[in-house]
Amino acid sequence: MTISSKLFATQMLDQFKVIEDRLQNLQMQISTGSRIPQASDQPLDALKLSARKEIETRIEQYQDNIAKATDRLTLVDSTLETAGNLAARLSELFIAMNSDTITSSERLAAVIEVDQMNETILGLANATDSSSDALFGGFSTEQNPFFQQHDGSVIYRGDGGEHSLSASENIKLPTSINGANVFMQVEDGEDIKSIFEILSSFSAALATKDSFSQTHSTTDVSTGLNLKVHANREPQNWSFKLTGPDGVKTISASVNSDSVSELATAITNSGVGVTATEDANGILTLVATSGGATGEIALSDISVEGYLIAQKEPRNYIDVLASDKTTVEAKLSDTIQGLRAQGGGLTSLVSSIGLSRTTAGARLNNAETQEEVLVQRSISIKSEIGKLRDADIETLITELQSILVTRDAARQTYSTVNNQTLFDFLR
Repeated sequence: MTISSKLFATQMLDQFKVIEDRLQNLQMQISTGSRIPQASDQPLDALKLSARKEIETRIEQYQDNIAKATDRLTLVDSTLETAGNLAARLSELFIAMNSDTITSSERLAAVIEVDQMNETILGLANATDSSSDALFGGFSTEQNPFFQQHDGSVIYRGDGGEHSLSASENIKLPTSINGANVFMQVEDGEDIKSIFEILSSFSAALATKDSFSQTHSTTDVSTGLNLKVHANREPQNWSFKLTGPDGVKTISASVNSDSVSELATAITNSGVGVTATEDANGILTLVATSGGATGEIALSDISVEGYLIAQKEPRNYIDVLASDKTTVEAKLSDTIQGLRAQGGGLTSLVSSIGLSRTTAGARLNNAETQEEVLVQRSISIKSEIGKLRDADIETLITELQSILVTRDAARQTYSTVNNQTLFDFLR
């Protein structure tokens, strides 16, 4: 095969171009520190690197989510701690006020303190995070979830959901606790009450301690008791424990503001030795059935349908009238109106807040555990990315120097050969 000077020159220039391309690639790898400056250089490794970077991005997002969840749960825990301290103070106040030696002015001061704590807890229930999102509103985070109406009652305007963020591909981490569960669903015996109802009831019981009682009796069974029942216009179930000369019986009847005849009949037929009669003004007179009877006539454990918490101004109660049937000697209310009846609700309140705080703490621990898992995943994926991407600078520099030497030698040889002709060899 004949090799002309032109072909020789063309082949040498092509080889120089290959060498320069390799030098340029090496220089780029050294300057960037990456062994894959362009995907076309190593397509398979570039694809693997892209997949690993996508995983790294997701892990970083999960870590951001956990950081936000941790911040919100920390705020929830702090908020519930404050609420728990207030609940403990309410229990102390109940014990202190539940004594006959406490004066009216001391109870009035306690009413003011309880009402202030009610407002404070309302503020805690509407607490927000650093982004001004409600902590206890469920999925509804843009408005205050708890709203106080004109009558003082508090309603929940959030929803039943729980705000959550992804902590991994398969795990969603709650960032709070649903406000309805924390503040509106306290189990007080068989009833479900809100924290605000329990506080309002305690305040009302304190305020009406001197005005209403829950039991009344007389030993003058021949004169007996004159009672005026204040009931609703709609039929309403009333019950109470009646003690008479012949025993004790729980009386139950449907009563409304127009008629107490059913109650009078139930008393007369109770078998405790008491007869009840109703006059034209709706006043019940309870006397011993037998003229020579002794003992007492007493009312206690009054229960009115729909009367779940103590009221500042009770609407359903019984006036105990003097013999003139005009002068009010005492006012008898539902048992829940009494101060002693508030203890169960306050105890339930302390337990409920404590349980909610335990839930928040468990979720906070879970968030910390997930963060540790993500840290390990992040270290692992960064190591894989480093192996795929990071260049071995020492090896690259050695190769670069070797190619530079080879290129310079090739250039010098090419220059020497290219400057000679066939005639030079024929001399």
